[in-house]
Amino acid sequence: MEGLGPYGPVQIGPFRLLAVLGQGGMGQVLLGVAPDGRAVAVKQVHAEFAGDDGFRVRFRREVEASRRVSGAYTAAVIAADPEAGTPWLASQFVLGPALNEALRAVGALPEESARRLAAGLAQALIDVHAAGLIHRDLKPSNVLLAEDGVRVIDFGIARAAEGQDTKLTRTGAMIGSPGFMSPEQVEGRELTPASDVFSLGATLAVASAGRPAFAGESLPRILFAVLHAEPELSGVPAGLRPLVAACLAKDPAARPTPQAVLAALGRIEPAARPWPDAVHGLLAVQRAEVDRLMGGGAPHVVASVPTQTASRPVPQPAPVLPPPTVPQPAPVRRRRRGLRIALAVGATVLALAGVAGGLVATGVVDLDFVLPEAVPTPGNVPLAQVKDKYAPAVPTCVDARRVTAPPEFSLPWGNPGTWEATDTYGKVPEKSCQWNSRSGDQVSIVWDVFPSVPGGVSGAARAKEHYEGLYVGGRTRVADPGYAEEAFWLPAKYLDESNCVLYVRDVNLYVFLAVKGAGYPKGQCEETTRTLAASAVELAKYVTVNGASPDMSATTPAFK
Repeated sequence: MEGLGPYGPVQIGPFRLLAVLGQGGMGQVLLGVAPDGRAVAVKQVHAEFAGDDGFRVRFRREVEASRRVSGAYTAAVIAADPEAGTPWLASQFVLGPALNEALRAVGALPEESARRLAAGLAQALIDVHAAGLIHRDLKPSNVLLAEDGVRVIDFGIARAAEGQDTKLTRTGAMIGSPGFMSPEQVEGRELTPASDVFSLGATLAVASAGRPAFAGESLPRILFAVLHAEPELSGVPAGLRPLVAACLAKDPAARPTPQAVLAALGRIEPAARPWPDAVHGLLAVQRAEVDRLMGGGAPHVVASVPTQTASRPVPQPAPVLPPPTVPQPAPVRRRRRGLRIALAVGATVLALAGVAGGLVATGVVDLDFVLPEAVPTPGNVPLAQVKDKYAPAVPTCVDARRVTAPPEFSLPWGNPGTWEATDTYGKVPEKSCQWNSRSGDQVSIVWDVFPSVPGGVSGAARAKEHYEGLYVGGRTRVADPGYAEEAFWLPAKYLDESNCVLYVRDVNLYVFLAVKGAGYPKGQCEETTRTLAASAVELAKYVTVNGASPDMSATTPAFK
């Protein structure tokens, strides 16, 4: 790795790095620029895996598989170095939301767009299978809707079709995503290209109907439905339903080939805007963000990403840090924003990083990789109907003097002004402040307020989506805050420098808190963190009612 700066790498191979785009259990993906000026997506595995010979072998396979696939409907590999100290792979950067993000915006694709999607997926599979590969993980998050059509990405778990290496790391292990895996994949049988056709059918079903063909309240129910139940296709347009049903046949031999899928679809008429207007709106947001990142002026700085555990993403850095006005250690919370930027700058990076990949081992379900349960929402009112509680403004670090912090901490500080983060739906006001003690202890608090989008998604739904990013059903320790709707603790095994990390949501407000230092060891920092959280939420309410108060003094009474 070259150009290691104070905030992390600024160069990998020949590529100058601009921003952290996304992070998964196995690696991170960064927006880079090639020497010829092209934008690239650079996938770099976490350093902790570099010494794992087995992992390095699998990464070499990923590079080989990706290089073997070429075509108009895939993202081409530009360069790679699987032998580097920290292996990396650079591919064409594709501008376009992932299909699952697009479906959040439109509900379901109109029939003509769904037909165009099906044709693109079929052609992509023709290219994949012609290279002697089976994709094995075709699903909405691995499908990008670019301005000129479909792109299928992430060949990280592709395996040679000849049959070798069909098991991953142990007998009985299966790779894929529940609801999109073929029956033979669920059962751990040898796969053929027909398995990808089943995944095509499941992807087309959810895209055209707005709901999955195989649903269930738990992972076992979803897998049982894949194996034994007829697909739910009532919402699929009549013109597509027979084709989708054929792709979802339980018997691999009964499914059409990708070539037969193309023939059944017939001629697809060209279109200057192939997707619904809402999808092109997402494209416009992404383009503006990439233009900003790749614009002229001083080089952007990529924030550092500390090594994490292999099983789940941890909060990751801001993609671009504004020039600091005072010497400032990076707040722990900054590692989180990369997940948000990944949604705004192109979902390709999330898929490349493997965030949404599912791992199911026979007899053992690894909940760190399998579809996480949604965080239960308090109350009975659908989030879409909940009105905003907090105005689209966040406290300043001067306002933050009202937060109840232990007396040994200094006054809060941070860069002036409000940082505007971005999610799929637009801008989000955000502010990060820190408190430090002379002994080296530190408190970090971040406020995000998600305003409702007129005629679109509610602020509560936006905050909920953001809040759920690191929740793992059945594993996460939920807090009962009393001062907000919901909160949960980051599990101890994911903590690095911080000893307590708490995530809080109250309607359209999201608050992140981290406490670290020798004076606040693990197991003894929870009460302090809860007190800080209650005070931070109360401050956000104060700002909503009264606006920012720049004349606050250090002696302002703390909220009770």
